Amino acid sequence: MHDVVIVGAGISGLRCALELETAGVDYLILEKNAFVGGRCSSSISDGFILDRGFQILLDSYDEVFSVVSEKDLGYQRFLSGALIDTDRGVREVFDPFKSSRQLRTATKLLLSDIGSFRDKWRLWRSSKAKALPSGVAMQASTDQYLRNLFSERFLEEFLRPFWGSVFLDYDLRVPLDHFFELLKFFSAGWGGLPAHGMQALPDALAGKLSKERIRLETSVVAINGNRLELSSGELLEAKKVILALPQEIVCRLMNFRLPVNERSSACVYFAADSSPFDLPALRLNAKTDHKIVRTICLPTSIQPNYAPPDKVLISVNLDPQFDYANPEIRRGTLNELVELFGSQVNDWEEIEFMRILNALPDYGLNANLEDMDYIVCGDYSSTPSINNAFASGRQAATKFLKDRQEI
Repeated sequence: MHDVVIVGAGISGLRCALELETAGVDYLILEKNAFVGGRCSSSISDGFILDRGFQILLDSYDEVFSVVSEKDLGYQRFLSGALIDTDRGVREVFDPFKSSRQLRTATKLLLSDIGSFRDKWRLWRSSKAKALPSGVAMQASTDQYLRNLFSERFLEEFLRPFWGSVFLDYDLRVPLDHFFELLKFFSAGWGGLPAHGMQALPDALAGKLSKERIRLETSVVAINGNRLELSSGELLEAKKVILALPQEIVCRLMNFRLPVNERSSACVYFAADSSPFDLPALRLNAKTDHKIVRTICLPTSIQPNYAPPDKVLISVNLDPQFDYANPEIRRGTLNELVELFGSQVNDWEEIEFMRILNALPDYGLNANLEDMDYIVCGDYSSTPSINNAFASGRQAATKFLKDRQEI
């Protein structure tokens, strides 16, 4: 009998395992896939690294970089800000405090017609807030809050495209405390990518664990108390079972309310011979007559390893309500890209379309996780983010260690 069996080798489960291994606990991780990482993973296609949907990693994520170093990941940063396609042309919104050319960047930001000076001042003040502003209801949505504080142009041309891509929710129904938590991380650091894709993050965690404690391609078909039945018919027993599983599976297992706000993502990867724009930054599409293409990212602008030599990888992120497999939607997508980047789009080679139904979980699990027979970890117990996935794994291990001491 093991002290702990962790079901799921996503980043929460792996972080939990690292804490247990450090404490000398006898544990085992079971993972149904042939790889670790769960949602935070990558695949290889003809030499291109394709992350599982649009993802970036913030260097301000303290839970992450307390156990994994930038050197471990070969981490590189995008510029802090974005290029924005508007009906009036392309605009730049970059943080002058994170620029090597602060005066020039600040001047361009202040003179930009993306919002007023008051908009930019209020955004800066909000990013420095230590807590929710007084008088703001906790239950208020992010959309309600931003509408009350900023101009319509600033909201629709910058805030909604940017935060919609972060939360995979362009209606910005996100609870306000979630918004302020991620705003804090974005304002404190940069977004970037590991040298060999997001898969490098769970691989770095797994590399810190004893290999014999991770069993891949091992499916659990039933859990009854501290007993687990595998698809092979094998039975395992543990003093404690920790569930590091997707939100929907935990809800079904525990007879909780099923999530209704899980957010999907839709991403098309293209290969090109040259970059459609020069700056290593996220590009937001705020053109009012464009409904499909939301953001464009060039991973190879900061990490050349994402593509074979002399090739560029282009990640085009779509509004998830549209099905790119539909020929009409596909034509609409390409038409919008041609309007943004011209005829060069016709030379792009489509690599793969990814539609991820549960890319981000519901806004907080509606259940008392403390009253369960199992310990649960996953970012759905708080604000969904890579940082909170790490924190949840660490906290799950800490809970087990504390409970064991009290017995």
